[in-house]
Amino acid sequence: MTVTLGRQLRPRWQRDDGAAVPEFIVVVVGILIPIGYIVVALAQVLGAHAAAQHAVREAGRVFVRDTAIHAGQWRAHEAATIAFADRGIELPHHALRLECEPSCLVPGGTVRAVVDWNMPLPWLPDSLSPFVSVPIAASEEFVIDTYRPAGV
Repeated sequence: MTVTLGRQLRPRWQRDDGAAVPEFIVVVVGILIPIGYIVVALAQVLGAHAAAQHAVREAGRVFVRDTAIHAGQWRAHEAATIAFADRGIELPHHALRLECEPSCLVPGGTVRAVVDWNMPLPWLPDSLSPFVSVPIAASEEFVIDTYRPAGV
């Protein structure tokens, strides 16, 4: 007669049956979900940074080719909005600035297109935006062609 020391003879705290579900829940909730959120947030921040670079380039190009300051500002803002919309991000109206030296659309002058805003992290309530937002900034300088008519 053989005596087996199976599961019946072990104390309850030494058994391993039924532990897979709680371990799975702890791993998924405690580790995989935060890692997934970090990956999504990082992808959106990098996308916003790339959109900002694209937006200043296109806004500056559009502005220096225009002959009227106000129309050029409007077209530059539209170009920047489209650059952000390509990434699925809405550009705040105040985020784009056009800085002119010595004055806007003077042949030989320079225009600096600047995008500067704080991007809220995805899926967080708006009340947390001032505390957990990522600064997105980009700028580029453009020279206004010397052989063009001055802006109106």
